Amino acid sequence: MIRFFYILVLIASVLLTGCVKQDVIDKITISFTGAFDEAPDDQIEFTIAATKFQADKSRTVSNALYSKVGHTSKNILEIMDLQLNRPIKPGKISVLLIGKELAERGLADELDVILRDAIASRRMYVAIVDGKGKEILQANFSSNEEKGMYLYNLLDTNVRTGLVPRQNLHDFEYAYLGKGMDPFFPLLTLQPNGQVQISGLALFKDDKYVLSLSQKQMRVMKLLLGNVRYGTLETKLENGPYMAIKNIGSKVNYRVGKESKSPKVTINLRLNAEVIDSKGMALTKQEQQSIKESFEKDLTTTGLDLLQLFKKEEIDPLGLGDFLRSKTRKWNVEAWKEEYPTMNVKLNVRVDLTEIGIRK
Repeated sequence: MIRFFYILVLIASVLLTGCVKQDVIDKITISFTGAFDEAPDDQIEFTIAATKFQADKSRTVSNALYSKVGHTSKNILEIMDLQLNRPIKPGKISVLLIGKELAERGLADELDVILRDAIASRRMYVAIVDGKGKEILQANFSSNEEKGMYLYNLLDTNVRTGLVPRQNLHDFEYAYLGKGMDPFFPLLTLQPNGQVQISGLALFKDDKYVLSLSQKQMRVMKLLLGNVRYGTLETKLENGPYMAIKNIGSKVNYRVGKESKSPKVTINLRLNAEVIDSKGMALTKQEQQSIKESFEKDLTTTGLDLLQLFKKEEIDPLGLGDFLRSKTRKWNVEAWKEEYPTMNVKLNVRVDLTEIGIRK
């Protein structure tokens, strides 16, 4: 009986596999990256970088750009198909670029279309461009790698082992539709030499871009968002040189308490690190203590400045409201919006130097 059951499952699996709609790679237009930009008359410009495979060169890949203006992205794609001999498959896009002007206007309509698309990957990265997204796709920043894959690897590497907090399409959807939090995206800049750089973090209030964070601020915000096991921090010692440490494991936790009628949140950040650049200092016990205190002061100051900035702009990229919602009975979003600008948030930072290098 059990054998018969497994045979039925196997047959069903084969039959269902045959029912899946498949695309032949040389009969579709594949694009791994696209860009939305603002256009006149309340329209949008949608640009895709279609991948071109060279038949005689297995490792050679280039891009052909297609761009159209319209009121909806779906209609633009149909118009694009009129000039292509192969239909476009937007579900293959892994990086979506959005121009800053369009982001300031609001992304609800454009991203709603993507979020409703069943074939759109929730792991897709979205990035805001300081300028127009089309300009990045036009630049020759990747001579040996397809542009979409280059941008994906740039973002993915810096999210996994660098300064950038994670925020793919799934994370954006959770923050945008959730209560007591606001989304953010990486901010890309096209450098004068034609290279693409992650220059900071674009913060949103609901679906509208409101301000950006510098690389240093982005680094601290990542530490406040969750546990991190990598990254480099630097600071200037009082009356001394600049120092650099490597984060080998940081942990952050939030605590909630009551202060009169308003909630109080305490953020505890503990960072284990090793010194990787001491500018020739001998690193005595006294000097190690000075380094530790300098980093604690720098991280605390930057962190508190960020918290004050968030409250001033009435945005909540750290998700403090969502945290309180999980800890508070009868939490109310409207009451939270009134309390947030004046809420008491305390930050405690502790840095432990577990290693000082191999020099003696």
